Amino acid sequence: MAGFSREVARRVFAEELRSSNYSFRDGDDQYQYAPQYLLTPTGARCNRVFLAGTLTERDDIGGDTEYWRGRVVDPTGSVLIYAGQYQPEAAQVLANIEPPAFVAVVGKPSLYQTEDGSTIVSIRAEAIRTVDQETRNRWIMDAAKRTLERLNDLKRLAPLSLSGEFSTADKAAASPPLDVERAREHYHTDAEHYRQMMNKALTSLRADLLPEARAAVPEKRPLAVPDQDISTKTRAAQEEAWPEEEIDEVKIFNFGKKPGARPAKKPKEEN
Repeated sequence: MAGFSREVARRVFAEELRSSNYSFRDGDDQYQYAPQYLLTPTGARCNRVFLAGTLTERDDIGGDTEYWRGRVVDPTGSVLIYAGQYQPEAAQVLANIEPPAFVAVVGKPSLYQTEDGSTIVSIRAEAIRTVDQETRNRWIMDAAKRTLERLNDLKRLAPLSLSGEFSTADKAAASPPLDVERAREHYHTDAEHYRQMMNKALTSLRADLLPEARAAVPEKRPLAVPDQDISTKTRAAQEEAWPEEEIDEVKIFNFGKKPGARPAKKPKEEN
């Protein structure tokens, strides 16, 4: 539709996506073509998202026509992705990937409410491609950087007013509040929780360094991350906090490259 530019795909970790339950349209809610957004607890306004992780499973759940579902896992959790007849290229790629494989996915987030009132977030894939481990690791670093930026914005906000009326999207004034402020009001965001989530993701990269760089990187040396270092004690506490049922899902898969194979190209930034 004319008048709407293509939205930038936001880098958001799986755990934060799965904790999101607030969607809204930008502009007149009665206009069906107004962009729809998912607002995450740290204030990421997502019309489209960019994920990278391990595709651990995929299957065709369609009837007369193919409708593919896959599970993409990053160090913080997993997200379901879907592709069908309205995303033919993505569906074809997903059908031909044999898990486990590192993938990059761009798509639109969708909210589904179950009968018991729970909210499930999934991604309707627009594009899928296989990537190498280096690309997946670079995505983790980029997603952590974006998360830290939003957490810093949360930190700079003034304290919430105890007497103020709750502000909803359809009550927003002509100049809507900052996304991060709206997120804090809706989710009452625990910034420390998402800081630990970010640190958990960065800590997972140590597993990729040790096989090749054990001699170059002393084992007692902490991994430097934005804004703070992760101590061995903190890392152990975070690993104990992993949900037991997801231990197998978040395993790091290493893929050997064929001799003489050309390195994968860095994916273009989605706009």
